[in-house]
Amino acid sequence: MFLKSKLSSSRVAHLATLASLALAAAAAGCSPAKEPVPGPDKTFTGTHMGALQGAGAGAVTGAQLSAGAGPGVAVGAGFGAVVGLINGAMADSSEEAEIRLKKGIKKEQKRAFAQEVMAEHYKRRAAIHPARDIFPADIFFSGDSVKMCPSGVSVVEEIARMNEFRLPYSRIIVASYAKAVNPESTYAEHLTEERAKEFVNQLVRAGIEPRRLETRVVVVDAPVLIDPFDNPTRYDQAIELIPVDR
Repeated sequence: MFLKSKLSSSRVAHLATLASLALAAAAAGCSPAKEPVPGPDKTFTGTHMGALQGAGAGAVTGAQLSAGAGPGVAVGAGFGAVVGLINGAMADSSEEAEIRLKKGIKKEQKRAFAQEVMAEHYKRRAAIHPARDIFPADIFFSGDSVKMCPSGVSVVEEIARMNEFRLPYSRIIVASYAKAVNPESTYAEHLTEERAKEFVNQLVRAGIEPRRLETRVVVVDAPVLIDPFDNPTRYDQAIELIPVDR
């Protein structure tokens, strides 16, 4: 009887292992929270860690309740795992909600920026060129780049949103201008052509039907227009949107 009441060395080792797992899980909970990581490779870290922590804590509780009996440990671990899965799933749900909220905030910030740019554009247009919709190219492109910058994409998305259902059967010509001392400059022609294509591609990505869009490439020997309140050379490179109603 006395021998049976004693814990075997293997059982003691088993309990020690479970206790170590519980302590390790508790220690892991003290580490700084990591920034939520969105994407298809997200592995539900909250669910998995919750199950591990719950199993460890449940195992210790079971061992205490049953004075080290094997069934008590197993039941405790199982119950702890279920509770841990629930708590972990709730943590993942909150994490996903936080990710969605951050995405929503970024989206609204981009749209607010684009609307501010458009408001300034229409204010200048009313004062300087009311009959034409001309943008300085630096709103969309940096330097002589032919790839649109992120802020430029936001402005194009706002332009697309404004024009998607406005005159839905009209075509829009995207005219790209660049000033060159030599009107036959191949570089200026390349620059304007690639920018016109990029602008059209971004409009299509933003929801405008491709069949509504055309491009026009223009190499000029003087600024397209001069804003008296701005750098006189700013419109050396420009993008113009020309609606063509049928």
